[in-house]
Amino acid sequence: MLTESGLAAPGEPDRATLRRFRRVVADLGSDLYVAETDGRPLGIVHMAYTRRLAGAPEAHLELLVVAPEARRQGVGGALAALAAARARRRGCSALRCPVPASGDAGAVLERLGWRRTGDVFEFDLAERAQ
Repeated sequence: MLTESGLAAPGEPDRATLRRFRRVVADLGSDLYVAETDGRPLGIVHMAYTRRLAGAPEAHLELLVVAPEARRQGVGGALAALAAARARRRGCSALRCPVPASGDAGAVLERLGWRRTGDVFEFDLAERAQ
């Protein structure tokens, strides 16, 4: 397709170019935290971070779970705040989470200041910098 458009087809990339590309798009890793009291887990939060070719890195809330007996006590809010702080520290501009298919997680995220945008919830880290 490139040659038909009059553009030169890229050749085989050299090792340095491949290494540089891998660094640019490499996964930035993830964080996993457990809230506990007296050795008993109360909640878990897991975030993943990815680089983008253009723009700031992205943070994704992969999991936020609170034990039934610990709900409505601020555990989920504290874990969500920790997720936002960690994402900010990694230079992310927003924290995103897919809209939960069921349960009351969506209502909880909205109470915490998350905004629903289509099929994801988004927490704008730039607006709420501490």
